[in-house]
Amino acid sequence: MGVAIVTGSGRGIGRAVAVRLARDGYKVIVNAKRGREEAEETLRLVRQAGGDGAVVVADVATREGCRRLVGEALGLFGGLDVLVNNAGLGLYSRFLDADEKLVEKQIEVTFKSVVYCSQEAARAMRDGGVIVNVASIAGIAPFYGLSIYSAMKAAVINLTKALAVELAPKIRVNAVAPGVVRTKMGDSLLALLGLDEAEYAKRYTLLGRLVSPEDVAEAVVALIKIPTITGQTLVVDSGESLKHGSAL
Repeated sequence: MGVAIVTGSGRGIGRAVAVRLARDGYKVIVNAKRGREEAEETLRLVRQAGGDGAVVVADVATREGCRRLVGEALGLFGGLDVLVNNAGLGLYSRFLDADEKLVEKQIEVTFKSVVYCSQEAARAMRDGGVIVNVASIAGIAPFYGLSIYSAMKAAVINLTKALAVELAPKIRVNAVAPGVVRTKMGDSLLALLGLDEAEYAKRYTLLGRLVSPEDVAEAVVALIKIPTITGQTLVVDSGESLKHGSAL
């Protein structure tokens, strides 16, 4: 099928996306900033699913890290067809308590990584390339205690539209906006609220279930496969944003 890079794919949504792409025959570059063991486990699952790939440990919050990531894809597999910008960071803090370190870290990991990796990938991609950005419903309806994260995800959603305009017709650019997902970050949110998964889902979603990483992966693949979608953000949230707007 082609060659894909999935940033932040050592676990969670990124791992699910990498494995799902492997099922379609992609060669997948698995990326992590650290934690090679988690990335290697993702690669094992990628191969088990019928794909192939490699692990590249690189900090995608830096231009050099993104450049090395894309360079490895080209060197190993001779081209690039898909970039999934999944790397992100959700740091909880009331706005007035958000110090400079938190703000800078949130901007670097959640927004700059999308900018830098998209630039490097777009220069290297073959015609028909696709970029999918993992945003959040927090970028549409901000979450209390996640003001900086919410702002960065809103920026990712708007950047998606801007890149769709600038990179057409060679490259399509879309985004997914998950609700609360069963991941480490999702678990932290539930702990903060003092709710278990079933209680949260019943109270804050229309469908009574949380989103799984695999749900998000299916949405990502749909945006890759459908050739006439660009500049759009697909919400995957069990109706969370419709029920209460902001869960917090």
